[in-house]
Amino acid sequence: MNRIKQNLVDSFALLEDQITEFSQILRLQSQITAKVFRLPEVMKGDENSDISTITVDTLTGQSALNEAIQLIQLLFIHHKSELISNKSAIRLPGAICIQTTQNQYQKIQHLIDKINTLKTTIKKNVTQIDEAQRFEFIRESLHGLLTLNTYRTLTSLVDIDTVRFGWANKKVINKVTKEEILNKLQANLESGRGPINIPKNQWLAQLIHEISMINSLPHNSILKTQRPVKVQPIARIWDKEKQKQTQFSCATPLFIFAIDKNIEDVVIGDLPDYSADNIAIRYRPRAKPVELIIPRLNLYIER
Repeated sequence: MNRIKQNLVDSFALLEDQITEFSQILRLQSQITAKVFRLPEVMKGDENSDISTITVDTLTGQSALNEAIQLIQLLFIHHKSELISNKSAIRLPGAICIQTTQNQYQKIQHLIDKINTLKTTIKKNVTQIDEAQRFEFIRESLHGLLTLNTYRTLTSLVDIDTVRFGWANKKVINKVTKEEILNKLQANLESGRGPINIPKNQWLAQLIHEISMINSLPHNSILKTQRPVKVQPIARIWDKEKQKQTQFSCATPLFIFAIDKNIEDVVIGDLPDYSADNIAIRYRPRAKPVELIIPRLNLYIER
């Protein structure tokens, strides 16, 4: 584990250096169009509250660029307000469009690639640690690290025509095996740690019951975790030459480079306020019926 910890610390130091260099390059650009959408912050204790409306605050120009750089550089809990939740991602959808030459673009893109490679390396270092030991590993290695912000890679695009913004509701569904769930429950049992609001004896009894229940399932049972994700901002990119639309999740600003196009020709749309009452339900393929068996794990079994 010491080797993994040292790799993590070394990679993070390099990441900070690359992000600083990238931020300086952004500030030096003379031809730049920036538009970002500041969303309400999630306060501690409100992480699981239902969201029916979101009011969007639009920033443009230098204010938008400053906000984007600030988010990219935000890697530690102590660099933000103590009132803001550490469990919810800070999101800043939008776009930063830069007029550049092919040579300048290649240099900036190389830097973005290095940043994304380091972010991926850091995530691999952390996630190879057993889940039950992960929190302590991060605390000892990089105390106060905001993992969601650190893992989140940068998206870059070239010579697109338009970028429009909207909202999406979705669920994250993953198939899991009995062995994976049993290993997770056993690790929780052996760690001895449990939720603060549940007495230790009650927590251990619950884990023992869940292990017994999973053991009793047929070996060919199809298990799924089905976790609802709160409404997410998205970006839809249109490329007229390719006649192609591409959709991206947009928790951080997209970086758009105008090389053969003029920056004035790249259309950056607006993100409307969100209202749950105004979201149209598109076609959804019929899913097999499932039954919830362990609510706290969002664990379902196909029936």
